[in-house]
Amino acid sequence: MRSLPLENDIIVSFKKGGPDALQSLLKQFYNPLCLFAERLLADRAAAEDIVGESFIKLWHKRTDFETLQNIKAFMYITVRNACLNYLKQAKRDSLSKKQLAYLTGEKEEFVLNEMIRAEVLREIMHEINNLPEQCGKVLKLGYLEGLKNQEIATLLNISVHTVKNQKARAIQLLKLRLRNRDLMTFLLLCTLLRVTSDSCQNMNLPA
Repeated sequence: MRSLPLENDIIVSFKKGGPDALQSLLKQFYNPLCLFAERLLADRAAAEDIVGESFIKLWHKRTDFETLQNIKAFMYITVRNACLNYLKQAKRDSLSKKQLAYLTGEKEEFVLNEMIRAEVLREIMHEINNLPEQCGKVLKLGYLEGLKNQEIATLLNISVHTVKNQKARAIQLLKLRLRNRDLMTFLLLCTLLRVTSDSCQNMNLPA
């Protein structure tokens, strides 16, 4: 309930053309929308272009929205349709045709699943960003940027032992914070962190 005044403030400011409100919406929705579009297109640059253009459309229609849920729905539909148009125009190879099939008719479920996946990843990234500073840094460098323990240790001027301990602490904290969420959240956390079967078992997850 405490979030409602903040949401109302964002909507009121956004409808008036407030740049801070737009920045808040970008912070909330840009990354998950890019993930969503990239999963449909398999092209990061094109995905980012489409999401950027969709935010421009949102800005032009900003007076039409009353809630953040309305905005989120509009953005996912707009990005989805833009991806579909992109693939229709880019029938250059069998991969594009295959992707197009997923976006139409019988494969509509695929798009819905990717929307859900993007929102769950947004929730996970929110929790990662709220980890203690060093835990968050180590986790992002190791699992999101793919650095090895020694590389992280050198970059942060800490020992490899500390890196390993911070990784373990970060995963345990995420487990505690996400333990009441649904199974898909946990499974995507495993995928995001590229954890081993043993790690999944330690988090009370199916390997």
